[in-house]
Amino acid sequence: MELLIRKLIEEVKETEDIADKIVKEAESKADKIIKEAHLESDKLKEKAKKETFEKGKLMIEKEEKLAKKEADNIINDSIREREEIYKKAIKKMDNAVKIIVKRAVEE
Repeated sequence: MELLIRKLIEEVKETEDIADKIVKEAESKADKIIKEAHLESDKLKEKAKKETFEKGKLMIEKEEKLAKKEADNIINDSIREREEIYKKAIKKMDNAVKIIVKRAVEE
């Protein structure tokens, strides 16, 4: 009977040892999975940062092109307007000269 009890105790201890080993292996695997998940998370964060930076950069470039185009349009409109004003001024100057000459001749 005593021998049977000792044998049962040994089997229980062996079973506990196996269970402890399984738990340690499971904890080790879990730690490894968690570390890999953190690494993957960090990689995804960096990738998202880079993508966001690139999108922002493209948006800035697009807006700069639009702003330049708008500025060019404003400049071109201003040049046309200046030329029209200049032409009108020349025409008025010609009329003024004619009036002055006519008055000078009449006197």
